[in-house]
Amino acid sequence: MSTIKGMSTISDVSAFIIAGGKGSRFGGDKLNYVYRGKPLIAHVADVVKKIFSEVALVADDASSFAYLSLPCYADLVKNIGSIVGILTAISYSNSQRIFAVAGDMPSLNEDFIRFLAKISEGYDVTVPIVRGNYEPLHAVYSKNCEKAIRAAVKRGERRIVSFFGDVRVREVTEEEMHAFAEPETLFYNINYKEDIKTQHG
Repeated sequence: MSTIKGMSTISDVSAFIIAGGKGSRFGGDKLNYVYRGKPLIAHVADVVKKIFSEVALVADDASSFAYLSLPCYADLVKNIGSIVGILTAISYSNSQRIFAVAGDMPSLNEDFIRFLAKISEGYDVTVPIVRGNYEPLHAVYSKNCEKAIRAAVKRGERRIVSFFGDVRVREVTEEEMHAFAEPETLFYNINYKEDIKTQHG
């Protein structure tokens, strides 16, 4: 294993960057938009590569992200949404658990992600909850979720949280998050160009 800041990369949890969506709210190719000197998704990739031994993408257009030099897997079911991104990730993962993260979160906190991975053992979903709302695209999932996800998709569900009632969920509280950063900053993501509050490259 390689080490970053004296810490080993995590090998029993794999990271998958969920790079779906068409960027319609953003008005273009959001994940390849240059932010602070590099594509938005590259900020995400650079952080998770420091933490996990296995890192991959879930995206239908692998060529758009070839410069990241990461394995890329297309959604197993088309035009359903991020819930299928999770299903695809756990299907291809070489680990029993995956850390799934959205590709539009440029301010990831390495220590908090390591904390999530550490406490996720023994649970099917380990997910932060802020003001009563889950952060399902900054969460750890086990392969035990596959059956519940497939059942949810068959029912026509599109929301990731739709299968949480069928699996073992570990909610990460705001109090726990405060040990690392303000909860709002941990999950800062960009949906619109107006969300970019700092000067980009």
